[in-house]
This record gives sequence, C-alpha cells and structure tokens, in this order.
Amino acid sequence: MATKKSNNSKSKQTQKAVRTAKKLHKKNPKLFFAIVAVVVIAAIAVGVLYAVRPDLFGPKMPATEGKLTVHFVDVGQGDCIYLIFPDGKDMLIDCGSEGGPNAYRDSAIADLNEIVSDDQLDYLMLTHGDMDHVAYLDEVLAEFDVDNIYMPNIKSAPSNENLAAEVADLPAAKLNKFTDVDTISTTTYANFFIAALTEPEANIILNVGNYKIEGADYTFDFWCFSAEDWAENDLSSAEEKNAVSPIGILEYAGRRVVFTGDSNEMNETMFLEDNLLPKNCDVLKVGHHGSETSSTQEFLDFIDCEYAVICVGEDNGYGHPTEAALDRLKATNTRVYRTDLHGNVVLTVDNTGNLTFVTEKTNAA
Repeated sequence: MATKKSNNSKSKQTQKAVRTAKKLHKKNPKLFFAIVAVVVIAAIAVGVLYAVRPDLFGPKMPATEGKLTVHFVDVGQGDCIYLIFPDGKDMLIDCGSEGGPNAYRDSAIADLNEIVSDDQLDYLMLTHGDMDHVAYLDEVLAEFDVDNIYMPNIKSAPSNENLAAEVADLPAAKLNKFTDVDTISTTTYANFFIAALTEPEANIILNVGNYKIEGADYTFDFWCFSAEDWAENDLSSAEEKNAVSPIGILEYAGRRVVFTGDSNEMNETMFLEDNLLPKNCDVLKVGHHGSETSSTQEFLDFIDCEYAVICVGEDNGYGHPTEAALDRLKATNTRVYRTDLHGNVVLTVDNTGNLTFVTEKTNAA
C-alpha cells in the first residue's frame, strides 16, 4: 500500500517514541545515551548516502498498484471488511461480532495489523449500530489513525452513567451533526461513538443521502436513507435498525462490487425504487448474513451478480444463512463464498478486470 501517513499519525508516533525514550532513560541512562549515539551516527550515514545516491531513495510503487483488494475477515457472526483501492488508499467497513469482545477481537485486530501496512486508515464506515458490526471499532480507532469516519445519523445515549458523562462532554459542534431523534443506548455503540468523535482531526460524515468516494480510476457510490427517511424510521424493530445500512457500489476496471451491511427488504425496495444502479454487477456482499428478509429476489435480479460472499458464523443461532436466501442465490446461478466455511475470503480485481478469490480454508465445502 502506498504510504499515507497523516500529520496526526506522525504526531501519535512521535508521542509514543518520546514516552518510550523517557522510560528507557529512567531505567538505564547509559544504555539510553549509547542508543542515541548510534541513531545519530546512522542518520549521518544515511545523509551521506542520500547525497551520493539519491536514486536509492526514490518513491516505490505500492504493492497494490493497479489492483482492488477486498478482505472479508472472518469474525464469526459479524462483519469486518477491509478494502485496498488501486491508488493505495484503504477503507474498513464494520468490525464486530455477535460474540462480543472476547470472541474475535484479538484475531480481528491481528488480521488487520497484518494487512494494514502503515497504521492508518483513510476511511472507516459503520453501517449501523448492532454489536456484530460495531463491537471492535473502538479498538480499531485506538490501534489506527483514521482520516474519515462514516457513521449512522444516531446519537449515543448510554445507560452507563460514566459513558453518558463522556458523551455529554463531547464537542457540541460534533454532537449537533446528529439530527435523528432516535438514540442507541448500548455500551458497544457508546465506546465507538466516543472514540469516533474524539479521533484527532478525523472528518465525521453521516450516512445520509447519496455520496461517493472516488480515485483516478474507481468510484464507490453509496445510497443511504435521506433526511426524511431517517425521520420516518423510528428504529423500533430489528428490520428498521438494519435498514439504515448504506448500499454501496464499488466500480473498478469494468467490475462492480455491491456492499450491503445488514440491508433487508425494507431499504432494498427503496433502493430499487430510486433506480440508481445499472444491472450486471459482479460480486455481492450478502445483506444481514443471509437472513430470510435480505437479498430479495427483486434485488438479486436487479444487481445480477455472478459471485456472493456471506459473512456469517458457525451455529449462530439465527439459522443464517437461511435456506430461503441460499435458494434465491442458487436460482440466480450465483457462486457463494462463506466465512463460516471458507474462513477469510480475499477478492482481487486487477486493472484489466480479472477477478479472483482466495480463501483461507481451501478445502471447504
């Protein structure tokens, strides 16, 4: 991935380095000064080399140049999707599991540390506030510097008094961005909400209306509830909570990948009515882990994908993916990859449109 360090990232790294140096100096002053001397000598040597052979310090092409890579990270019953765009920028969509903090937190962060090359994320998106999508995002924000955060138009109103006090102390200018009257009271959402609104220099963008992320040769269009839709949707049911998930269409090299969060028949229908997307897409991230009320036949017929990925946990208690959803995918001749069967699933699209999948469990059914 291309180097994308922000000033904020450099500031955090500098602070960490200073703290480490202070600890070392206090514990062993002689060793501290010896290390400083070595560093100074090394810096002088590098400077001399640069003066003689500046070509050795020229920019290197990122390993992902000309490729779109999508990692569907196995977090059991939940979503964690990491994208590397062809220009080296990256994005994380959701990171959580139904099992809570003790289930996949460590493995999810470890997997992300392996594939995020520079401790920084250009974009982070939370599709909606359920635990299996948000549970680990506070840890992500602690681990990585994030430039842009896309999130639901919903304030946190935690029942925990300490968290409620932290939310109340957040900057009013940021809190006032959230216009929906509904709130979410869970601890997991509060932890994310606080981390997001206190992430230094991060832009906060609400999932309202239509917007896009784009580079020189790719576009990522998102359809979200309008302000009026948010006002009418009262989050009184699981269906309404899930339906605030954006539907995103990422297009690169003539290929289209569809992202859905926990979209269902409610917002899928609204999306179809807006007629925003041409047919002939290629890959679908199946909505709501393959629930019965997601990936309706009309939606599948409209996007017309050849491949699908279901992020789902083994023996999840919900019956996901349901036979009804699988039957609909089968009827449209869609080849399905599942994280419960295949582990981590990696999709790559090269600059000629060649599309490949690599799975962690190669012998899975």
